Parts: sequence; structure tokens; C-alpha cells
Amino acid sequence: MSDLPPKIGTEMGPERKRSFLDSKDNGVLSMGAEDRGYGLPVSYSYDEDNDRLIVRFVSTSESKKEAFAAASSEVTLTVYSYEDVDSWQSVIVTGTIHAVSEGDFSDRFAPLFFRREDDSTDAVQIVDSDEFESTWYELRIDDLSGRHSN
Repeated sequence: MSDLPPKIGTEMGPERKRSFLDSKDNGVLSMGAEDRGYGLPVSYSYDEDNDRLIVRFVSTSESKKEAFAAASSEVTLTVYSYEDVDSWQSVIVTGTIHAVSEGDFSDRFAPLFFRREDDSTDAVQIVDSDEFESTWYELRIDDLSGRHSN
């Protein structure tokens, strides 16, 4: 008899992990600097062709997001859905995060991030204020892990 606890759920195959990431658009991004961690909810878009996620930070001048992103050598993004104990799935993305210039975003990434027609309208309403700043990041995927209910 093993002293290890039983595994929870079943490991996802590569295609199911990618499909799940593509079907969602938000998760919790975890970053670290020195001995401090920082987690925040983010919206993202999955670019499967280039194995990356496009992430948007909406911040105030007091925000810690950019400093943690710059200091983090590795980040994780947790994406999940939970209906009940018998119906759940989650994917954890591990990778590196890099700032994207505004020019690069508008030319190359905007069509990836604003996949649904209503996304761009909602985004403008959220940051259409002098108190918020919007910055864009690319999360380059090094590893995907995922599990789902049995």
C-alpha cells in the first residue's frame, strides 16, 4: 500500500489542454519577485500557432503588476472551470512574460485578443478613463499541465 494520496482527476492530453485554453479567456496569473508572490486575475487570448498567450493589464499608477512582470523569471497562469465535484477541469500554463509595445499590439495582437465582436467595445469602456492604463504582455508557453474530473 502506498503512502501517497490518490491522484485527483485524470491528466489531460495535449489537444484537450489546448482546446480548453482556447475556449476560455480569463485566469489567475501568478508572478514572483525575490521572496514575494503576486497573483492577479487577467484576461487573455490564446495564440496556438505561436504557442503564447496575449495578456492585458489594466492598472492604476499604484499598481504592482508591471514591476512583478519585469522581475519574474517564470510565471504561471491557472485557468479552470468548476461546475461541481464531478465536473471540473484546469490547466496551468508555465512560461515567461514579456511586455509588448503598443505598435506591436495594434498591428499583430489586436485581432488575437479581440476575437469576439463585443470584446473590443467592453475593453474601451473599462479603460476609457484617465485613472487606468492598459499594457499588453505576451506569455510564452514553456509547459502546459492539465487535469479534469474522472
